[in-house]
Amino acid sequence: MKTQNKLITRAMVVILTVIILGCSKDNLADEVIAQDVCKTDPCGNPDICPDACPTPVAPEGSITKDDFSTEGNRVDTDNGFTIDGKLDMKTESGETISFIDADAELEFNEDGSLKNISGTVEIPSPSNYFEFENPVKADIGFFTGKYLNENRNFEIKLKDTISYFVFAISVAIELKVGVNDDPNATKPISISPPISGGHITLIADYNDPMYFYSLGIDGSTGNNSGDGNTDDDDELSGVSFGLSKKGQLFYEPILPVDNVVSFDAKSVTGGSFSFWGVLKTNGMYYKNSGFDTDFNLKEPMNSTITAGYRAGINGTMNFSANIKNIVSFSFPMGKGSAAIVAEANTKGEIGAQAFVNGLVDPDLSWWPTFIPVTPDGSLNAYGYVEETGFFDMGLSGDLSLEMPTKTKSIEGEMQLTPEAFTMNGKVIDGEDEWAARAIFTKDETRCISTPPDNFSDGIAETVTDQIDNAIAITEKAIEELNKAEEQYELELSLRGLREVLPGIITEGEKAIDDAAQAGIDSGNAIINKFLNDNDRVLCSHNLSGQITSITRGHRDALTRLKNAVADENDNAQTRAELEAALRDLASMDKINKTFSVTIIHGGTVFKCSRFTRTDTKSVTVNERILTASQKAMLLEAADNVKHIPEADGIRIDAQLIVNQLPTVEELEKLKGEVTQCVAELTDGLSEAGFIYNHDSKEYSFFIIVNGEEIEVDGFDIFKKNELIAVARPEINGCNPDDALKRLIEKARR
Repeated sequence: MKTQNKLITRAMVVILTVIILGCSKDNLADEVIAQDVCKTDPCGNPDICPDACPTPVAPEGSITKDDFSTEGNRVDTDNGFTIDGKLDMKTESGETISFIDADAELEFNEDGSLKNISGTVEIPSPSNYFEFENPVKADIGFFTGKYLNENRNFEIKLKDTISYFVFAISVAIELKVGVNDDPNATKPISISPPISGGHITLIADYNDPMYFYSLGIDGSTGNNSGDGNTDDDDELSGVSFGLSKKGQLFYEPILPVDNVVSFDAKSVTGGSFSFWGVLKTNGMYYKNSGFDTDFNLKEPMNSTITAGYRAGINGTMNFSANIKNIVSFSFPMGKGSAAIVAEANTKGEIGAQAFVNGLVDPDLSWWPTFIPVTPDGSLNAYGYVEETGFFDMGLSGDLSLEMPTKTKSIEGEMQLTPEAFTMNGKVIDGEDEWAARAIFTKDETRCISTPPDNFSDGIAETVTDQIDNAIAITEKAIEELNKAEEQYELELSLRGLREVLPGIITEGEKAIDDAAQAGIDSGNAIINKFLNDNDRVLCSHNLSGQITSITRGHRDALTRLKNAVADENDNAQTRAELEAALRDLASMDKINKTFSVTIIHGGTVFKCSRFTRTDTKSVTVNERILTASQKAMLLEAADNVKHIPEADGIRIDAQLIVNQLPTVEELEKLKGEVTQCVAELTDGLSEAGFIYNHDSKEYSFFIIVNGEEIEVDGFDIFKKNELIAVARPEINGCNPDDALKRLIEKARR
C-alpha cells in the first residue's frame, strides 16, 4: 500500500512540473516580444527586425570592396576574400591600379571599407609618378597613418586619417620618377636595400597618388651592388624620398623657425644637403613642389628655384662661418630645423634664404679661444643664410666674460655675419641690469657696458663727499679755535688770580684769627658760667691751646698757597703744587669743631692752694673762613692750572689753521657748483668699457663722456660705485679735488 502511494505522489510531481514548464515557456516568449528588441538591438536580431538595422556607410575617400575586381582563383571568406591571380583597384580619379601576380587575402569592415590586405603582389606603378624598369614583387600590408606614426619609424609623419599600402621590398630596384607633372619627363633612380640585410619600405596612397621610399637608418642606395657610393646625379645617394600630388606629406619643424610654420609638402627627400656652402644638413628635406628634371639631391639650392618656393628640413646641421679678416670656424647642431623660401624682388629677380633654428652641441671644442668670451653651457643657434653667401646667425645662451680680476656672467647672444663678429647681452649686478656688448676683431676685443637707467642716483652725493669732508674739517677747526679762545680767556683769568690770591690769603688769615677769638670768647663765657654757678675759683684751663690746634690746619693751607703763589717758576712741579694748595685751601672753607676744655678750680677759702678739682666743658667753634665765591674761584683755578703755559699757543695755532681753511660759506657754494656740474656730467656719461689685446693679453679701460672717449684706470665696468669713482669729472670745476685745492690755496693767500 505504501509503495502505491509513493508512485502516485511521484506521478503527480511529474505532471505538475510539465504544466509549470509549459506555462513558463509561453510567458517568457510573451515577455521577450514585449521588450521590442527592434528598438533596443535591431542589428542583433536581423530575423525579427529585417529592415530596422541601418546599413553601415564607409567613410568618404576610403577604399571599399566595390573598388576591387579580380581575375584568377578567388575565394570569398566571412569578411572578405582571397585572390591568387590579378587584383584590380579603382582609385578616386577613376584610374585602375593592377596588383599582378597577387597572392593575397583582403579583409573588409562592416561598412565595406578595406580593413587589411596581406600576402605578396607585384607592386603596381601609378602612371606619371614612378615606373619600375623590371617587375618588383613584395609583401603587402594596409595601415592607417595614425597606426604607422605611433608604431613605426618611417622618418616622415603621415596623415592620421589616411590609410596607406605598405610594401616590403628586399631586392634592388631601378625606376623612373615622374617630374614636372609631365608624363614624358622622368628621372632615373636606383635603390638598394640596406647593407645590414633589411628591406626597402614603400608607402603608397593610390588615391592621392602618393608614395614614399624609406630606407631606414641603415638604408643605402646607388648602384645595384648596394655599396652606397655614387657620383651620378641620376642616383639617390643613401636617402629616403617620396612624392604626394595632393601635397599630403606633412612638414612640422621640430624647433620653431622664422617665416615658416607647418605645411603640407609635395615631395620629401632624406639625406645630406648643402646650402650655398655655408649650411650643411642631414635629415628629411620637404618642399612644396614635386621633383624637377634638374633637381640636385646633393645641393638642393643648385636646382631651379622659382618664386613661392617653400621647403623645410629637420635633422642635424653644421654651420660654417667665415668672418672676413677675423676668424673662420664651424659649429654643429645636434638637433634643428631649417626653412627655405624664395621670393621675387621688384625687378623680378628670385632670391632664396634658409632660416635656421638649432641646438648647438655642448662640446665647445670648436669655439675661438682667443676672445675673452666663452659659452657657459649649450647654445641656441638661429638666423638665416642667403644664396649670395651672406649670413646673419645668432648664438644665444649663458656666456662668461673674462676680466682682469673676475669673470662676469652674461645672458646674451653672439652675432655672426660675413663682416662682423659681435655680442649683445646683459649683466645682472644686485638689482642693477647693465647692457653689455662686444665687438671682436682679429687683434682685439672691445667690450662696452651701458649703465642702468637709475645710474645717476646718488652720484652727486658721492662726488661731493670730499667737499663735505672739507666742510667738516673747517667746522672742526673752528670748534677747536673756540675751545682755544676759552682756554686763553681762562689763562688770562688765572694770571689775574695770581694777583688777587694774596688778598684772599690775607682775608683768610683774618677770618681764622676772628674764628679763634670767637672760640676763646665762647669758651671763656662757658668757663665763667661754670665757676659762678658752683661758687668756684678758676685756677687754670687749656682753651688757648685747643683753639690753636683746631685752626692750625687752616693756617697751614693759607701758608702753602701763599708760598705756591709766590713761586714764579712755571713748571710741572710748581703747577702741581699750586693746584694742590688751591684744592687744600678750598676744602677748608669753614671751621666747625667741638672740643673739650679742661678747667682746674678751687674753693673760695683755700682758692688754688688746697683742695682743687678738675672738670671739662665742651666748646664749639663754627666760623666761615672763605666765602662761597672765593671757594669756587679757588676750585676753578685748580681745575685749569695745567692750561696756563699752553693756552695762548693753542689759540694762536688754532687761529692759523682756521685762517688757512676756506669758510663754510665758500665750501657750501663750491658744493652747489660741483653738484650742478656733476648733474650735467652724468647726463653725458653714456658708456664704459675695456679693450682686450689678443696678442699681449692686456686690458685698457675707458669711459665715454659726451661722445668723447677718455682713458681711465682699470675698474669693474659693471659696478656702479667703481664707475662713479673713475668717472669723477676730469674737466673744469667738476673735479672736487682740484676745486677744493684751489679754494684752500686762495684761503692761504
